[in-house]
Amino acid sequence: MMDGKDREGTTQATEMTRMEKLARGLMFIDDIVLKINLFVCSSLLLAAVIVAGLGVIFRFVLHDSLSWSDEVASYLFVWLTCLGAAAGVKLRAHPEVRVLADRVPAAFAPLLKDFTDCAILGLGAVFVMFGSDMLALMGTETAASIPISMIYPYLSIPVCGGLLVFHSLVRIVVSHLAPQAQTNAAMVEGVSEHL
Repeated sequence: MMDGKDREGTTQATEMTRMEKLARGLMFIDDIVLKINLFVCSSLLLAAVIVAGLGVIFRFVLHDSLSWSDEVASYLFVWLTCLGAAAGVKLRAHPEVRVLADRVPAAFAPLLKDFTDCAILGLGAVFVMFGSDMLALMGTETAASIPISMIYPYLSIPVCGGLLVFHSLVRIVVSHLAPQAQTNAAMVEGVSEHL
């Protein structure tokens, strides 16, 4: 027969298991979003190289410049930069200034990480808000050399912001639900596992 302490311990263990499952589920979704993002980034990079290469071949070999190659390559690069920035946030691949982080007591380190994630979340929210405003402004504009709406290049800003918000929220939630679950191979080994 179980006494009160045993039941309480079992209830806490069950609750912790639920929290860990939720945290692992969030991390799984976060990893899927990252893999899709990295695949899109790889495709954008390949397309940008092909378009830029075609522009060079047509201009210097065939002496018949493509009117659209520079502009398309620029838009592809904008999307690549925005999506790559979001992937870098997820992987913590961006450069850090660790002067403060290395000098705070260990008890304050999680608070500093939460503050950093909240700052990134705030930046993502700004990208979403002001990027959406840019979409409204550019809705009637078309690109200079190709007949597409300028919404498509400017859409990269709120999409990047949404990804920044998503990755930051997942990191904050997981760090509080199951801190031990946050150290997985993807974070330790880096980008190569996701490519």
